[in-house]
Amino acid sequence: MPFALLLLAVAAAASPPPAVALLEARLSVSAAARRLLVAAAASSRRETHDSGLPLAVDARGGPKPEIVVDLGRLSGLPPGEAEAEYARALARAAISAPIPLIEAEQAGRQWTAQVVVELASEDAALSKALRAAQAGPVPGAPEFQRAARFLAAFEKSPAAAWAAVESEGPPRAAVRLVELEDLYALHAAELGELNFPSEDPYVVLGGRRYPARLARAALSLREPGALSAARESLGAFDTVGVRSLKDSLARWRRISSP
Repeated sequence: MPFALLLLAVAAAASPPPAVALLEARLSVSAAARRLLVAAAASSRRETHDSGLPLAVDARGGPKPEIVVDLGRLSGLPPGEAEAEYARALARAAISAPIPLIEAEQAGRQWTAQVVVELASEDAALSKALRAAQAGPVPGAPEFQRAARFLAAFEKSPAAAWAAVESEGPPRAAVRLVELEDLYALHAAELGELNFPSEDPYVVLGGRRYPARLARAALSLREPGALSAARESLGAFDTVGVRSLKDSLARWRRISSP
């Protein structure tokens, strides 16, 4: 094969499927979405007609999720839902949490909400839909509704928004990354020597009792650099990210006010 044709073939193979490309083009007006697209660039995208996943656009897999677009359900989604679902899937892929982390769920929800509000600032119809979603339920739009609720809570206080995410019920095995960091700071050597039956609800480290699920989660991140990588994947959502979302919200409020 001539080199020029080979390059075209490689480029075609690397290009996203058509529906994915259209979604990414729609999302790209949002700065937050562009950051997520870059962060999740290594995750594969796939189109199907019957994914069997909870959402029309969803992330499947563990630490390295695949983003799956169900074409059979995509066209029937209410305004803003496809974009919200894709942003949520991108956030999961960007974080790629090796274990269920409460902060990963909070960061993912926050980034999705920021994408939604930035898109609403550029689209009058979507802005109207967002105001409606904050006022009441929107059938068939779970991710768009969650983003709207997050934004409403965030305007009261970031802590209220994060607490609301936690109250929605992350996976049962989810732990707080900050607790893992504290556990390693206090008991790194003892953690490396732990050996306990799976049914034990607690472990004792340094004379103090800790939930066994926390110790098991800590052991799953014992490889050098794993803990810091998990922290870095969250992108300072609860510090720098707070200011960024506040700015995006303020801009939407200015544009959408009567």
